[in-house]
Amino acid sequence: MRQDASSCSLIRTFSTRGADPHPPEMSRHSKLQKQVLALYRQFLRAGKEKPGFIPRIRDEFKENSRIKKTDVMHIEYLYRRGQRQLEQLRDVNTKQLGSFSKGKEPG
Repeated sequence: MRQDASSCSLIRTFSTRGADPHPPEMSRHSKLQKQVLALYRQFLRAGKEKPGFIPRIRDEFKENSRIKKTDVMHIEYLYRRGQRQLEQLRDVNTKQLGSFSKGKEPG
């Protein structure tokens, strides 16, 4: 009795699922994504010490989550900038975080 190709792939899928903790439809995070997630967790921990910082941190990361995953240079730039901002946030003298925003174009 011969099995067709589709049933073989289905069998392979079920037999390998137990070995892999991540289902096939879930993608694994890249090294950069893991670094960004770790930075986010560090910001949240540091922000607990300062009133009003948590919503700002969440908003900033949510806004930047819209950046395409393929724009690696921009993500790496923001990651390095975030590391510097985290150090500032951890400073006991820090009372607020600054931000740069694009102004409206005249016209």
